[in-house]
Amino acid sequence: MRTAASFFILTAFLFTGCTALKTTGRVIGTTGKVAFVTGKAVGKVAMGTAKVTGKGVKTVVNMAVGKEVVKLDKKCNSLYVDTVLNRRVSTKLVLDTGCTDTQISADIARRLGIRTDQGSKVSCKLADGRMVSGRAVNLREVRLGRAKASNVRAIVLDSAGEKEAGLLGMSFLDNFVFRIDTEKSELVLQKR
Repeated sequence: MRTAASFFILTAFLFTGCTALKTTGRVIGTTGKVAFVTGKAVGKVAMGTAKVTGKGVKTVVNMAVGKEVVKLDKKCNSLYVDTVLNRRVSTKLVLDTGCTDTQISADIARRLGIRTDQGSKVSCKLADGRMVSGRAVNLREVRLGRAKASNVRAIVLDSAGEKEAGLLGMSFLDNFVFRIDTEKSELVLQKR
């Protein structure tokens, strides 16, 4: 009798365990799908909100292991770097470690198809002391050679009289460990 009772209890336990496992597996699978779909929907909303407001998007750095050495062009006291913006526009930007955000001209923004009316208004103090207005936007990608960063904050300056295409500021550079070699006219970038 004892053996029959033990067998019955063991069978009930195994049956219950398998059922719970099977049921739990289904519930976890369903919950996982729901969480994934919810995550995708929330991600789309966050990205949509970030595109409009310029907030909430994290900068992503894509660079192979090692370092990228980028040649700089020196003109007077300025260092210029060949830059590709949003995989569409190649331009020379002034390398400026004292500039918080990358800055681009209204002309470059037009060539990139950026709608500046959606960016938030900002005031900027230039190196010569002038205050100018601009709009904060996100560049989908900024690339120097193999080194690139996605979702880089930039300021589009409103002043039409700007002669330069813009400044490559810390909103890009701060994503890397970088060194400027003025003797060789090189910018050395390494992934953080």
